[in-house]
Amino acid sequence: MVILTFKNVCAGYGRYEILHNINFSMDKGEFVGIIGPNGSGKSTLLKTAAKILKTTSGNILLKNMDINKISLQKFAKTIAFLPSDIEITYPYTVKELLSMARYPFTGIVRNLSRKDLEIIAYVTEQMELNMFMERTIFQMSEGEKQRVMLAQCLVQEPEIILLDEPTAHLDIGFQFSFLDLLKRYQKNFSLSILAVLHDLNLASQYCNKIVLLDRGSVSISGTPENVLRYQILEKVYQTSVLVYPHPISGKPYVFGIPEEWKNLTEK
Repeated sequence: MVILTFKNVCAGYGRYEILHNINFSMDKGEFVGIIGPNGSGKSTLLKTAAKILKTTSGNILLKNMDINKISLQKFAKTIAFLPSDIEITYPYTVKELLSMARYPFTGIVRNLSRKDLEIIAYVTEQMELNMFMERTIFQMSEGEKQRVMLAQCLVQEPEIILLDEPTAHLDIGFQFSFLDLLKRYQKNFSLSILAVLHDLNLASQYCNKIVLLDRGSVSISGTPENVLRYQILEKVYQTSVLVYPHPISGKPYVFGIPEEWKNLTEK
């Protein structure tokens, strides 16, 4: 079942158009990776899906309904967004931040129910945040903040989660545990995930579908095998790469080629 659709979406900032006629769809329970060079419109695309940035033309449909016609409360029960730049100006504790994620269901003034507390406890355990619950967000590293904000999204119990460079501040161990957790939610709760990923190999290993943006347009979308081909990547990224099957998964694995090695390589 298609859960999110982009139809001829254009968007930008002022007179400067970033996205040009974006067309693709995401099925329920699918993990879709958005890749592309810097400035290709990846973050702008997520902001349009999150209703942070209005489209200038075209439509984004959530279960066949234009997102602009959906109330904010209903929208917040369906879609959660984790931006790349976390801006929190008040020293909330982790416990307070996770509790706020239940506001679409409880309202601001109501106490949390037993179900709310159980959801928070489950996500806290999954994200290994129990020891941080009374710590303020200002007392945490960038990687720890990223884990907290993902936990807040999951406590929201969305059907779709939008992630902008979610592994940017994480070490290699937490990158994999972070994405493994998302895959478990995808499998166990049919969570649909739309994520901007700069690491092509993480996109290859974790995503069911990849959308490659180039200068604000969709260059190609499809399975990792269809998208991550060296001819396509070299054209879009303007660099030399090698692509071979991963020795365990068989998925495409992309190797960048330093300039001094280029004479030693053959496609």
